[in-house]
Amino acid sequence: MKTGRSVVSVFLVLVLMLAIMTGCSTNDDFNEVQPTQESSASDESVNEVATEESTQEKITLNFWNGFTGPDGEVLKEIVNRFNEAHKDSIEIKMDVMGWDVLAQKLPTAMMTDTAPEMVLMIGDWIPQYLANDNFQDLDDFWSVTGLEEESYLKNVLDLGKFEDSYYSLPMQFNLIYLYWNKILFEEAGLDPNSPPATMDELADYAVLLTDPSINQYGLALPVKGAPQYWTSFFWNNGGELFNLETKESLLNSPENIATLEWIDDLAEKGVSPIGSTGAELDNLFMSGKLGMVINGPWLINGIKSNNIDFGITAPPAGSERQEVIAGSIGFCIPSGVDQAHKEAAYEFIEFWMSDEIIKEWSVRNGFPAWSHNVIADEEVMNDPVLGAISPLSELGRGYNPEAFEGISAIDGDALWPMIEAVIVGDDEPADIIKITSDEIDNIFSQYK
Repeated sequence: MKTGRSVVSVFLVLVLMLAIMTGCSTNDDFNEVQPTQESSASDESVNEVATEESTQEKITLNFWNGFTGPDGEVLKEIVNRFNEAHKDSIEIKMDVMGWDVLAQKLPTAMMTDTAPEMVLMIGDWIPQYLANDNFQDLDDFWSVTGLEEESYLKNVLDLGKFEDSYYSLPMQFNLIYLYWNKILFEEAGLDPNSPPATMDELADYAVLLTDPSINQYGLALPVKGAPQYWTSFFWNNGGELFNLETKESLLNSPENIATLEWIDDLAEKGVSPIGSTGAELDNLFMSGKLGMVINGPWLINGIKSNNIDFGITAPPAGSERQEVIAGSIGFCIPSGVDQAHKEAAYEFIEFWMSDEIIKEWSVRNGFPAWSHNVIADEEVMNDPVLGAISPLSELGRGYNPEAFEGISAIDGDALWPMIEAVIVGDDEPADIIKITSDEIDNIFSQYK
């Protein structure tokens, strides 16, 4: 899959988006994981694995990731349990750093043969490494472990597939969701248990929820520092942004112009503070002054800690369909890792992909389940948040299915400036789309 393009150049553009997608801080709080004895629902299955292991030379796996926040402590506990259960055969040494630090260190480690045996990667990072043949394909994982692909949501597994081969296996999956404040809904005369089902309803509700005189707004419209919340709007109204296979823009279409006009109309009606960032609008929602916000599951714990009575669902359907942009973090294995270490990594990934661990990660961190069994689990179904979001996982759609290397340039240099221009500026949406479409084609021309 070598194309000869540099892996380094895209990372500074990606860092802010990656920090948002993971919900992690960038503090380098801990590095190496030491074995401890922790209890969990998966202890019994882990111990069973340990009794079946044959005597062999102990293998050490260096494991890099960017989970420096509270979710990283959960990951640390799970790794500790695995180490304790495999103390005679496998030890995972986890090196945790901010995602920005990982982005800087990993390319150099690849070039100097000092890369870890296992690394967690954001889905959008992976194409840059495949362009330089830095990761192994993982197609034999299923035959080596005996796990069945059919046990997991296909659209989640497909996020780790590139040119029909697995280069990443899922660790975490997310959609972006529509959150609504039930108290503000009730005060505006709306049913607090019925979120908008269509984009037209979303617009109507946003207006009803807006009262600038008390600094209250209806719908977050961030111009930067947020997931691509607007992508679903274009898709669901029947539009496409680009064709990654032919490398051409599809932005300048009647469907997309109509959608951008819809966004422009909402901005003009003042449903969102003009020019605000994603973080500013998240804080406004958590202060009880914003009716609806579109963001990922990392917002859940913050909303709960601020005692907001909220609901959560998928962004609403448009005139044509209902699809939601999906994100993932997956396990990757560098090309230089030998077979013994690769199979030891497979043993941990198999452990991680057990129903017990998928459920634990979902329950403790608020991320949706992606195993059919866990989605149907009674405890998950009865949880007011997990029961709402886990069935929505099937709506997820990858943003970069062809593994295009220039996707970050399209986002940073074309699409986000388009959104800011229509929300903040006075130009006509059709003119903005034409300029943006030309810029996308210009970016594509650099990769043909």
